[in-house]
Amino acid sequence: MPFVVIKGAFRVVSRTKSGNETGFEPDGDSIQFRPDKPKLLDRLERLSSAYRLSAVGSTQLRFEGIDALELHFAAGKAGLTHQPRPLADRARDHLVTKAGLDPVHYTPPDNIRVKPPAIHDGARGYILSRSLEVHGRPVSFVFAGDPPEKDGTEVQLHAPRLETSLNYEMLESGNAYPLFYDTLFADLRTALASAATAASQAGRGLWPKDETLKGLAPKSVADLQASGVVFPKLFRRLAEFFGTGAKSLTKFHAWLTEKKERVLDLDTTNNTHLDTYVAVHDGTVKLTKDPGRLVFVSATSKSNPWV
Repeated sequence: MPFVVIKGAFRVVSRTKSGNETGFEPDGDSIQFRPDKPKLLDRLERLSSAYRLSAVGSTQLRFEGIDALELHFAAGKAGLTHQPRPLADRARDHLVTKAGLDPVHYTPPDNIRVKPPAIHDGARGYILSRSLEVHGRPVSFVFAGDPPEKDGTEVQLHAPRLETSLNYEMLESGNAYPLFYDTLFADLRTALASAATAASQAGRGLWPKDETLKGLAPKSVADLQASGVVFPKLFRRLAEFFGTGAKSLTKFHAWLTEKKERVLDLDTTNNTHLDTYVAVHDGTVKLTKDPGRLVFVSATSKSNPWV
């Protein structure tokens, strides 16, 4: 199935109902995008929710193939949480820079929400997308500048063009982990995985502090915020688990097993669940497999909302 070319602009500033400027909250794999022709979004396959447009006509994108450190994750009863800063901030800042939006300032003391004005708000960009995920976000390969094709053109995406995307840039620079769903074509997945491996081997970005395969020993959300430089999907599950009131990892594996989050092992072709690759021992938790060798099964409805 081809991708639809959708031209537009990146937005970091919105407006309130009264017309005052207010900032969005971008992070390392999430940004607002205003299509020049919003109706092109109607051509994307819809699983559940429709897309939503902000007061400035923008919609939130979901970057295909990457997962950056969390800056503002809603962990149930634990409330908003984040992965270690400033690493999570650096991922966001790298994306904002490559999207052509600098300089961007943030509102203290949290420094998460953009503080208007942003003089390059509306920097040109475009997406290649085929579908909306269950929450209505376009699943996208994201590019700075304008495309060579006309708006609405259907194209095939191959590795050379993929390597000019912001998705690829975030992996190549070491500012994101690979996160692959079954919506991603194999040749594109291979190219993204190679970029992540090269960044890891070169020690770029987050990789010198990564604990995904080594293990960490959190006892609370606060511990995760301080030291949880891990695959963000694992961080999200841990944050949600501690949000239930848990005080140790003792029951984490059983809790995760009950979620039955489906995943395909690319090395064995085993179709199983995430808990198969999570080990808990003596208060330490880790993944037992490189996340770049796993493919997650996409949610098809809000009754299975794992992200």
